[in-house]
Amino acid sequence: MGALEPVALVLDGYVEEIPTPAPGDAYGATAAFRLIHSPTDHAADEMLLPCLVTDPVLVRTALEDLEEGDLLRVEGVLMLPGGSADGVLRLRVEAIEVLSRAPVRAIEPETLERYGPYVIVSGTTDDIGADPLQMWTDAGAWVGIAPGPAAVDDMITAYEARTEGS
Repeated sequence: MGALEPVALVLDGYVEEIPTPAPGDAYGATAAFRLIHSPTDHAADEMLLPCLVTDPVLVRTALEDLEEGDLLRVEGVLMLPGGSADGVLRLRVEAIEVLSRAPVRAIEPETLERYGPYVIVSGTTDDIGADPLQMWTDAGAWVGIAPGPAAVDDMITAYEARTEGS
């Protein structure tokens, strides 16, 4: 059985963490990041896809402009295991379009999570107390601050009830 052929793809997804130079690249000639893609917005369908950028213009964009939580449309070639030198599945990115910037956060985030079309940021702040969860829609609309993970469903239900008629 021979090497698997690469597959051209266009995907929408969220940047999981700030892009960095690819491992072993001390000069910033490449950028690496992971994209969270969910075709159905159900956690069971989510895919975390390693991405590699080698085009110099896109590398600069990735390293200087992209933030954790940005919604992107990426176009590239899916390098399948056996089709790349290191045998790792990854998307070689050839185009990046920022569809939506991550919401501005008032607290320093410790974690960023997706909950369907909602962005949830946890962290600490003196104004709110320990471990609040800030919530926005992926379009950047403010949902509120939940006191903890147990309140997320209730906050989303309340937000949807408030905005259903809008």
